[in-house]
Amino acid sequence: MKKIVLASLLATGLMAAGNENYVGISYGKVKSDFSVTTNPGYVWVGGDTDFTDSAYNLTLGHYYGENGRVSATFTYVDGDDATDRSNGLTFSYDFILPLADNKLAIFVGPSVGYTWLKYDDGSNFSGIHYGAQAGAIVRLIENIEIEGGYRYLFENGEETYAGGKIDLDNVSMWYVGANFRF
Repeated sequence: MKKIVLASLLATGLMAAGNENYVGISYGKVKSDFSVTTNPGYVWVGGDTDFTDSAYNLTLGHYYGENGRVSATFTYVDGDDATDRSNGLTFSYDFILPLADNKLAIFVGPSVGYTWLKYDDGSNFSGIHYGAQAGAIVRLIENIEIEGGYRYLFENGEETYAGGKIDLDNVSMWYVGANFRF
């Protein structure tokens, strides 16, 4: 049901009469915090851990005038020693405050989506995430802008395996990239 609501929200926003669509690409560093619980006799006996990896983002969105935008962002995270790969799809709405004759703007807004994570041992994790993002946009020329921001997401899901379970608690990401308006 939640997936249907999210898809409807994005589709309604992208199909509504408005100003400009955009596509964005960005690179960032993502930090994932995990809670690991295992049965006695295994390597980890409870506790927390985290991983920092490179993330690549592709965003499709729509600006509503000067003060708002809606977007869908697909994130691919390079695997580390424990994971093979991680993907996420995040839907966001940003409130935008234009500054400096529309050449500079700051934004903040809520985000919600879904995460898929595959471990090297073949096990999988998936769950809903929610949180917020904030950042700045610098418009270079009419159709090209640079964007930098920070996204913090709470994760809702766990992976149970023979030795215990892994809870993905939260994910935070710093990113920078370019947007192309059309």
